[in-house]
Amino acid sequence: MIHVYWNRAVGIGEDRTEVFQFPNDPERLSEIFLMIRERDFSFLGDFYSRYGPQVVMKGDRGDDLLHEALIMYGIKLIDSMDRNELLIIEAWKFLKDLEKFSNVYKMHMLDWHHIYEPFTRYRLDERALIKYIMEKRSDSVFDAVKRNYSSIGDLQESVESFIRNKMEECCPNLTSIAGPLLGAELISIAGGLKNLAMMPGSRIQILGAGKAFFISKKKSVPGPKHGVIFKHPLVHNSRERGRNARSLACRIAIAARIDYFSRQKNMEFLENSKKILSE
Repeated sequence: MIHVYWNRAVGIGEDRTEVFQFPNDPERLSEIFLMIRERDFSFLGDFYSRYGPQVVMKGDRGDDLLHEALIMYGIKLIDSMDRNELLIIEAWKFLKDLEKFSNVYKMHMLDWHHIYEPFTRYRLDERALIKYIMEKRSDSVFDAVKRNYSSIGDLQESVESFIRNKMEECCPNLTSIAGPLLGAELISIAGGLKNLAMMPGSRIQILGAGKAFFISKKKSVPGPKHGVIFKHPLVHNSRERGRNARSLACRIAIAARIDYFSRQKNMEFLENSKKILSE
């Protein structure tokens, strides 16, 4: 373990001859944090090759300096990401929240209606019942609930359209392979297109199934065969879901890399992927 103190350093081992001191500058420290995130420890020079990257930082100014450096690190991290990526991630999070709000309104509308007509739930499926409620049921409070429910639905459509446009603009290959909404969800879970592009297909395959994965490791049972890519028709409509999930994840990984490095639609890759995925 390397023990580094701000403005003064303590050596390693009994002889205390080896010393590395971080700069007393939050701007430079924020750049170092970005390098660490990219697993680039070149700033340590020969020190890293001898002792590795484990560092403990303390001292009189340590807390304040670390706080300033982390703020600058966050700013630099955001600046390093494409603006469209950030918009896609935020739009996807907003869409998920809208779905939660919509489900809450829908649940209360159904419960409210069943007080008046308890047997309609057995005669109509949920979609038909919602349509019936929106058209027939009316009172002052219920009308307000219906208006809000309709507004949320309209807003969901607008956000979905926004995501589709942005995905087609900055991730045309990923959009063609995974679809705009699933592609946006993968980018959001990965924390950006670059992170997704650097992932192997095996990790993309179970992206979004982290909880199930760790439970399987803890209980020594087979792990999940797929994560959110289960939503893709190629996976959830197939009997061979594991096999199709692997194939799809590999094509998604390649598509993400093409989008990250070129931002251009690669028709040759897409045609080849279509043949492979249809087999």
